[in-house]
Amino acid sequence: MGITPYSLIDPSPVNHANEFVIHRLKETHDIVHVLTGFGIDGISKIGLQGFNLAQNRSPLAVMLIFGSMLSSLKNDEPLEPLLRALAHGYQMGLDAELVVSRKLEEDWDRPLKD
Repeated sequence: MGITPYSLIDPSPVNHANEFVIHRLKETHDIVHVLTGFGIDGISKIGLQGFNLAQNRSPLAVMLIFGSMLSSLKNDEPLEPLLRALAHGYQMGLDAELVVSRKLEEDWDRPLKD
């Protein structure tokens, strides 16, 4: 397929601190799924957004959380699973080192358990 880790790196220059943070958030999104244990289903995505909200006060996280809760209310789905995942992710984000500041790519050869 021609996909390599290097082909997925955003080549655009980073000229400002805000651009760096946005760039790092994009680069680390998938690995944060692995590090937190949150999958790609709807509930897990909200848990991950809770983590992102605690880590970097992401306005996007707030919008995604709100949209998911609104959708659950509209479709008469229970809020409890979403709120549990959100609270769990938020607490994980508070307890963890700031992920965006870590050079995770320097540790690709280390086992996750380390």
